[in-house]
Amino acid sequence: MLGRNLAFLITLALLSAPLHATDLRQNVSEDGNVEDVLGSSTASGNSPFLVDGESSDNVEKSKAQGEDYIFNHGVKEVSDKVTPKKKYEDFGYTLPGTYEKQENYIELDKLKMAKDFRKASTGGLNISFIKNNFNYQSPNDIINQTVGTGYKSIKGGSIFVRHDSYIFKTAALNGHWSFGAGVGYNSGRGLFVNGTRSDTKISLWEVPIDAGLGLEIPVYTWFKIAGTGGPSALGLMQNRSDIQRGEKGKRKIQYSPGYFANAQVKINLSGFNEETAYDLFTSSQITNLFLNLEVRHQNYANFQDDIKISGTSFGVGFTFEYL
Repeated sequence: MLGRNLAFLITLALLSAPLHATDLRQNVSEDGNVEDVLGSSTASGNSPFLVDGESSDNVEKSKAQGEDYIFNHGVKEVSDKVTPKKKYEDFGYTLPGTYEKQENYIELDKLKMAKDFRKASTGGLNISFIKNNFNYQSPNDIINQTVGTGYKSIKGGSIFVRHDSYIFKTAALNGHWSFGAGVGYNSGRGLFVNGTRSDTKISLWEVPIDAGLGLEIPVYTWFKIAGTGGPSALGLMQNRSDIQRGEKGKRKIQYSPGYFANAQVKINLSGFNEETAYDLFTSSQITNLFLNLEVRHQNYANFQDDIKISGTSFGVGFTFEYL
């Protein structure tokens, strides 16, 4: 019974559907007054398109008020002056994968860069040790007998630190100004008037301060011959062990103006191997590392006491050049 009722309802629904359907077709007016734009237009020989309802043949070309814009034409270039220092000062980082499987290119690039940044140094720091072979003149030769030949005497040397800043650089000659200072130490046992030794320890400190001008002659990339000279001053401090700190006579300090001259043969330790020079530069921005054989001449003769320190002595040192 239920099946028969269901079949009856389905049949009734199918028969009534056409009565409620809507004709979706659109009627086109058969009125002859409808404008046929495309039909009434004249074909153009140059273009089938219409501009504002007219053929493109009837449209006049007008000249633009301004010039056509052409990329990379008539545009002033903006440049940034790159100095040798700026070229290399931020060097050292390369994106990962940039030079993958290009070992030969990297080696050639290292060689070229090492040759270039060696010439880009703007200054250098010198650290030197000069042995004390200078002459001391004093009443009764007391200084030499105390710190030079006396019992437990130490006639050491001086450590100097000097900064050189280049004024000009050429392929054959470099010029620089310099400023530096040093400290030296000597000691020995005191001497009585009758020549016998005392237990008093006499310490003699020396502090020279130098300012001068210098010249360098480069010999390829391996050596430099350099000379520096100018005015100087020496501070001399005497310290006695037999007087308590704070008591009069414990220390005596005096000064003397003078002059100095320094000559160096510089051996470029980084100039024999470009890869070593490259690695040194990328890790510390040192452009050249020199081992120096040095000679120093000095003269100071205007102390408070009747003392004169002069002569020539030898030493060794290092120079670190940088951008």
